[in-house]
Amino acid sequence: MGGLGRRMAATAAIAMMGFLAATAPASAGMIGGEVTSQYYAYGKKSGAASVFTADGRAHARTFNTFDVTVTATQIIYDFRTTVASGTWSTSVPSLNLDGLWIRSGNLLSFDGAPTIIGVTIDAATTMTGLTAANLTFNDSAIAIDWMGRSYNAGTRVVLNVELASAAPPAAVGEPPALAMAGLAALGLAGTAARRRRGAKFA
Repeated sequence: MGGLGRRMAATAAIAMMGFLAATAPASAGMIGGEVTSQYYAYGKKSGAASVFTADGRAHARTFNTFDVTVTATQIIYDFRTTVASGTWSTSVPSLNLDGLWIRSGNLLSFDGAPTIIGVTIDAATTMTGLTAANLTFNDSAIAIDWMGRSYNAGTRVVLNVELASAAPPAAVGEPPALAMAGLAALGLAGTAARRRRGAKFA
């Protein structure tokens, strides 16, 4: 009886842990969010915006020059290998709003993603001269200003994005059947323990 009680208690505990794990949300970072990519130059928006779902694949080809990939925690600009070298044009400020600033560069806006709390340039970046001064961001958008920066076929810009931690999941009440099964198993284990103690003193 004691062995049965212990097995039932263990089974109930494992079931409870499995239930709690199943109800905890998985963190996907920026994956699954909607991204809008818009280029700015010459004092205004330049070209049409591209809208895509972040899925770790290349999207938003701009001026047939670069693609944008958004992963869980990175933004990657890949300059196509068929593109000749060039330098981004000089421009007056084209965007200066909500902490975002661009002369000639790209704005990525995010919908359905965690709050952005930091952006840094990854060591994999190969665009010469790009520094933290070229980046601005707020809680839902990242602006990169690369006026005067040069690029070649295969140039890559990689940004690391720090996101706010997801809020802990709200407490979820136990399903009645599962709670009752756990209580019953604990009761049986307690009864078996009392019987063993009683047998020692009989």
